[in-house]
Amino acid sequence: MVDIHSHVLPGIDDGSKSMDETVEMIRMARAHGTTILVASPHADTQYTYDAARVEELLAEARALAGPGIQLVRGCDFHLMFDNIEAALREPMKYTINQKGYLLMELSDITIFPNTGSLWTQLEDAGMKIILTHPERNPLLRQRLELVQEWVAQGRYMQVTGQSLLGLFGKKAEEFAKQLLDLGLVHFIASDAHDLRGRPPRLDVAFHWICENYSPRLAELLFIEHPAAAVRGEALDLKDFPPPAKPRKTGFWSRVFKK
Repeated sequence: MVDIHSHVLPGIDDGSKSMDETVEMIRMARAHGTTILVASPHADTQYTYDAARVEELLAEARALAGPGIQLVRGCDFHLMFDNIEAALREPMKYTINQKGYLLMELSDITIFPNTGSLWTQLEDAGMKIILTHPERNPLLRQRLELVQEWVAQGRYMQVTGQSLLGLFGKKAEEFAKQLLDLGLVHFIASDAHDLRGRPPRLDVAFHWICENYSPRLAELLFIEHPAAAVRGEALDLKDFPPPAKPRKTGFWSRVFKK
């Protein structure tokens, strides 16, 4: 599997607290089936994104964690005017593997009326927008039509795996499933921050999608689409989403909690 959203690098945001924890997180991801892991530190009002420092930490983490998993640079890019200006100056600085796909986080407090036009500026500069965890945004949960509009305009949605299992609350779980039912989810990622509460595991959510939708959808959301994003390639959405089978009960949520 390919995990395009994680906070595994130490001391630069609210994720890993030490290089030892970073190494354990990477090894956990590898042990549970992740072959490519994107380290995507925050760029927001609280945390400054230093690309050179991120590369230094990635190099150290690669050496310590060993083979079997590819570590890639990305960024959890908060929509704010300073960030927009910086990204327009250096269009690939914040993107996944510097290939064009940009993880975009919106405020939980307000959604700018000109959000779409700001994204258009970034797209005109060569970036492709992936909106992170819309199911966890209380404003977007009340504005399904906005998500539908953005997807129709060619933007992509990334849901957090744990949301499907109820670990971000019932409202996030229900909205995530609604987005899946409507074919509005293109990626599922861990958004990992630590080893226990928000671990870098996708395996449980992968099996949940297999059981409740289809193995083919799981392949697309966890493997093919994120791998394309890492390579900077267009997503093939001609027959997306594939047919789903009837949903089952919350077995995988119980497994994860164990």
